[in-house]
Amino acid sequence: MSNLSYVLRTIWQEPSNRGQRLSRVAGFAGWQAWKRLVGRPRTVCLGNGLRMRAYPDCGVAPAAIYYALPNSEHIAFLRQHLNGGTLLDVGANIGLMTLLLARQVQHAILFEPNPTAAARARENLALNHLPFEVESKAISDSSGTIRMEDSGGGSPVNRLVSGFETTKPTIEVERLTLDAYLADYLARRGPLPAPLSAIKIDVEGHENSVIAGMAQTLRELRPLVMFEYLQRTNIVETLRLFAEAEYAVFGLTANGLRQATAQVAPLQDLFAWPRERAQELPLSTTA
Repeated sequence: MSNLSYVLRTIWQEPSNRGQRLSRVAGFAGWQAWKRLVGRPRTVCLGNGLRMRAYPDCGVAPAAIYYALPNSEHIAFLRQHLNGGTLLDVGANIGLMTLLLARQVQHAILFEPNPTAAARARENLALNHLPFEVESKAISDSSGTIRMEDSGGGSPVNRLVSGFETTKPTIEVERLTLDAYLADYLARRGPLPAPLSAIKIDVEGHENSVIAGMAQTLRELRPLVMFEYLQRTNIVETLRLFAEAEYAVFGLTANGLRQATAQVAPLQDLFAWPRERAQELPLSTTA
């Protein structure tokens, strides 16, 4: 009951749902009934006109049904600051983030090591006739293989098993650094179809390993980065890695853009911005 109350409250309070709160609540009820009575995937329309296949066993699918714009403030910020280029979607799951940003970029490469989620990401790209790429690889701080949790279906909370024990079933997946991937891409295929403009990272606490493995990319290509910050993430290490690449890290607050420190609250998405472009943003060091 408490979870139901939380979901309904977030639907009602989501800024992008203004003017359509009742229809979004109805959508929630309809999706719950559909999952239980029909149990098959259905196609839903996103706010930018693109479509997505929503599977009953996928934790990401409800976001496209319950909210006019999922994670609206952060997506709006990215849309405002993206004007073409290539997006690297690290931890893409079924590709919802890429779909939401597809009209702001020229190309995208989605990295998703879970085979089921990667297949559904390809399905969503094909559904919208998007010539983007999906790589069934995990991005990390070294190359080789690694165990990954496998909760079944397209679960968005599977973690790479590195430095901790898990009771969930696991699968072995290929991993490599983003620096190595882009170097190999350049050697085999030439430059990216469009210059790298943004990297999104959502890898369930493995973010620091991803950032450590893209140090050269940050130094040379200077993309905008959005990454998830969870309780288990060592934020001091995160800030150090970005500082070494001369990036400023900040979050979106009710009072504007606030520079992140070791005391920044977890369970939110943060951004990293090249310091030489810091004057473009009204960054504050106070709440």
